[in-house]
Amino acid sequence: MVQRRTNALLAAAGLTTLLAVGWAMGKATGDSQPAAVVAERPLAMPQSWTQFRLNDAHNPVIDAPRAPAWNVETHGQISASPTVVNGILYVGTNGGVLYAIDAATGRIRWTYRAHNGLKSNPLVYDGMLIVGEGNADSTTIAPRKRVRVGSGRSGILALDAKTGRRRWFYPLTGTGQPTAAIADGVLIHHDGDGVIVALDPRTGKPLYRRNVHTVASMVGAVPVANDLLVTTGIFPNRVMAIHRGSGGLAWKWELSSQNSGVGDCPPASDGETIFCDYLAPVKGGPPVDPGVAAQEHVYALDARSGKLHWDVALESGTVPPRNESAIPLLYHDRLYVGSAVAPYLHAIDPASGKVLWRRRVHGAVKGGVVARAGIVYFGDLQGYLWALHAGSGRLIGARKTSTSFNVGSPIIVGGSLIIGSNTGRISAIPLNTIHWSQDA
Repeated sequence: MVQRRTNALLAAAGLTTLLAVGWAMGKATGDSQPAAVVAERPLAMPQSWTQFRLNDAHNPVIDAPRAPAWNVETHGQISASPTVVNGILYVGTNGGVLYAIDAATGRIRWTYRAHNGLKSNPLVYDGMLIVGEGNADSTTIAPRKRVRVGSGRSGILALDAKTGRRRWFYPLTGTGQPTAAIADGVLIHHDGDGVIVALDPRTGKPLYRRNVHTVASMVGAVPVANDLLVTTGIFPNRVMAIHRGSGGLAWKWELSSQNSGVGDCPPASDGETIFCDYLAPVKGGPPVDPGVAAQEHVYALDARSGKLHWDVALESGTVPPRNESAIPLLYHDRLYVGSAVAPYLHAIDPASGKVLWRRRVHGAVKGGVVARAGIVYFGDLQGYLWALHAGSGRLIGARKTSTSFNVGSPIIVGGSLIIGSNTGRISAIPLNTIHWSQDA
């Protein structure tokens, strides 16, 4: 009874916040009746977190009874998306420090220092926190044909979620910075050496190991129907599905070796279709490499067969040295995705690939997007936090900060956006303060 009453109170608090956010949306955009605000509800506070950004849609919006406001300075760049379970926020830094933070107050519960960077989205399962360890250093074995990502120690690290004490470690031959997925009680990870391993998440015991000969960088594996798991890689540029039970190949979709960024994109899915993005050469231009011009592409594949539904070209720009793709979001039958090479956010019809609207912002939008009550929120590489009307792309609010946002993607907890930054600051920012800011 106590637990049910607590959940009911949390749900009521979340609904109140939703109504307030919906009102702010209508006031800011001139919409007299915000669509379906009352019907949309946030997720109950998770007891576990088993894949990149919590769900296939990449929309981690968590119910909580307040709108926290705090900052934690880690003094180390953050490329990881945060996790929140049982009210505790978990996020790692590129310098290898993992933080457990009270999501309501910003109080640090514990920290753990690893031997290498911690860039994956932490998973929480059966009382354990599981995170990939490794960096983005690349060793070229054969130019444009074979590389290994990761130097120094790489592996999968498991800690006690309450205390931060180490429980087990599984070494990898390539970087552990991609995010694993836990499905049917099995943890599956695709590493920077082109190897997929399946582990028992409780013990770290290996169940199988398969060399799939395509290298993951910052991908987040996504489970889909028919016992499949979809992942992406480079050299060769490939999107592929494996059978989760055996690691056997189900299908693959290969792209030209002239492209790049394929292994940086964590696919979003509705269970039937896979959505992601990559960079292709501009017409008549050289192969995609850092510092050259390239064009952003977004694509959709059938999740069961790998058949291409559509591939849409967006803006062109200069290829960055790291993180060459953006992180997609599915929300209310629309696909939202930024760009690694141009300062835009796009809303795309997932059935046809038609661009419904695009909004120019101040910097590249490589990180994830999160949406609640008809508003999409995200950060850009110039340090702005944006709130846009999901249906039209109209500006609701924009807040300039003193730090830039790369791929450390936001989540919503209660009435606040929580996001990590390039300077190492982790912030909880009430949504209304973004709505009221007009720094654009």
